[in-house]
Amino acid sequence: MNLGRVGGLLEAKKIAGMAEVHHVQIAPHLYCGPIVGAANVQLATCSPNFLIQESIERWEGFHSDILRKPMRWEEGYIIPPTEPGLGVELNEDYIARFPYTDKLLHLDMAGQPAG
Repeated sequence: MNLGRVGGLLEAKKIAGMAEVHHVQIAPHLYCGPIVGAANVQLATCSPNFLIQESIERWEGFHSDILRKPMRWEEGYIIPPTEPGLGVELNEDYIARFPYTDKLLHLDMAGQPAG
């Protein structure tokens, strides 16, 4: 399940609930950074049918630097934050150093396929 594609946290929780009724586990998918990752962690902690958090490594480097306090990991497990909301806070001073200047969203289709 991808929170950015299913309509956000509330819709993902509804999907997780429907899956639970049918004894299906969920595996939130992370593809776009630590904010969605933090939302995935919140979804996981309140879903009894949570199986695994899909991600690319441990959200280090840039994905860690854009947060005031990076997500914690211990022995391969994500430690859910205890702060309010999603539990993360953006480091806006750091983010300001990397303004987005393009006009397309990364989810937009890019022209015609080759072939």
